[in-house]
Amino acid sequence: MKNYIKLIACSISVSLILGGCVGADIGKESAKQQDDLEYPKDQYESVLTYKGEGYDLPGGEKNEKIANEHKEEVVKATKEYLKKEYRTDVEVHNMVGNQDGVTVFYESTGPLHFYATAIVPIDSKNKKVMEEKVWTLEGEVEDAIRAALYVYLFEDEFKALDKQVEGFSSEFNLVGRTIESLQNVGGIGYMKPFYFTQSMDLDEAINPVYELYMKNPDASRDQLKRAYKPDLFNPKYFRVSIQFFMEDPKAAPDPKVLKEMVNTIESNSEIPKGTYRVYLHDNFVNKKSSEGVKKNSLSQSAPDYIIK
Repeated sequence: MKNYIKLIACSISVSLILGGCVGADIGKESAKQQDDLEYPKDQYESVLTYKGEGYDLPGGEKNEKIANEHKEEVVKATKEYLKKEYRTDVEVHNMVGNQDGVTVFYESTGPLHFYATAIVPIDSKNKKVMEEKVWTLEGEVEDAIRAALYVYLFEDEFKALDKQVEGFSSEFNLVGRTIESLQNVGGIGYMKPFYFTQSMDLDEAINPVYELYMKNPDASRDQLKRAYKPDLFNPKYFRVSIQFFMEDPKAAPDPKVLKEMVNTIESNSEIPKGTYRVYLHDNFVNKKSSEGVKKNSLSQSAPDYIIK
């Protein structure tokens, strides 16, 4: 049963992570005019208004109803588990039923900021929340904390990245995801409307910082910085995925815009070091998966990552 839920839980974050793999192939295609392409309204929504409504996991309707009836128990179990296992306080934003329980989307509330998920099993026959059996997808919270630590340690570099992507938005009439969608169906670590980051467990530069934080979550920024090992940094273990959407609902992704953004990112020495992927989608997302990648999406991704 646990293996099945792992597959379900994977779909939450993999839709964003693996969306890049799809984009890597289709990003080399030429963008074509939308020709008033109409997406079924029951399946797609403008990224400008999408807040997570319609997000769905297989076989979860019954358990989602039970979870909503026992919301206080689900929230309490989630918070207690994360406080005990990860020394982290969280705010729960959303619950989505799965076949064997409920997937809880939450946001950290401490100095480290990230989004992630927890799985709360439910005995649907007896309509009982199994509070003592809460678990998280292997490595998900750890990766999220490491990514958030990078942001915490390299504040100036991430401010430069924010300035850069906001500049792209203004210059090329591009938009990002709503904050509500990140809260309700994000669950993938450090996330902003225009990008998210990933830090892998093989990252020897940040791992000492992570270990210190887990021992002492009240450690100061200076203490955490002293634990960082810059000589061990390998950009392939820290990834930044930038995702833009066309503001005009009838506009197709423009390869000229993608190329100009890629060139600017390559030449910007002020943004964080790491491996960058850049995606450009039309205006719509799939409501059930929150995915933006479609046949006309463009990307600069595998194997042509931007390495900084």
